Amino acid sequence: MTYDGAGSLFALGMRICKLAADGSVPVGAANCYKTNVMVKVDVGLSMNTPNAVSQNSGAGNICLFYQPPSTVQGGTLKNLTVCEPDPNILQFLMGGTVITASGADIGYQAPAVGAAPTPNGVSIEFWTRAILNGAVAPTLPYYHWVLPRAQVVLSSEFTAEETNPLMPVFDATLSENTLWGTGPNMAWSGDSSKVWQFKREATLPDLTPGLVVTA
Repeated sequence: MTYDGAGSLFALGMRICKLAADGSVPVGAANCYKTNVMVKVDVGLSMNTPNAVSQNSGAGNICLFYQPPSTVQGGTLKNLTVCEPDPNILQFLMGGTVITASGADIGYQAPAVGAAPTPNGVSIEFWTRAILNGAVAPTLPYYHWVLPRAQVVLSSEFTAEETNPLMPVFDATLSENTLWGTGPNMAWSGDSSKVWQFKREATLPDLTPGLVVTA
């Protein structure tokens, strides 16, 4: 078994899917949204580190020291950044309502106060390009990342000013979701029993922004 050593990952786009209460992706129209406006995302793990147990003898020497092993509490998503305030991205990630006029999406309304905007969470998939030793990988050049359940919050205010673009940034807590299964297009060959996972693939889906029909 060899590893060709990806040195860099370039963000290409993502797909967000609403979840039913059991964690599955509902069948039908307008349950998933794909976009190519993703800029960056940081994915990691949250750890539970127990306190160490230490006892000293009367002479002050340590006679017992034990550090229980750390365990994984869940997954983390930080700094999910998109380069425009797309109403559909906001509605999928945070709830709320898309404002439309003449069939076009023209704005967004925040969720109601006191409401749980996305009680079931969402699944997030994103794709990156693998850059190996300064060049695109000759085979399996893409990474497909799967986050089967995420509870997302807006991590920074929308700021409109002369020098900085108005770019929404999100954080999330991630959990396993076994009923996400093979995904909305039934193409994921792994499982969804982990808080996140990825695999290399040779092809990239069409990530032109738009709603996706799930079957």
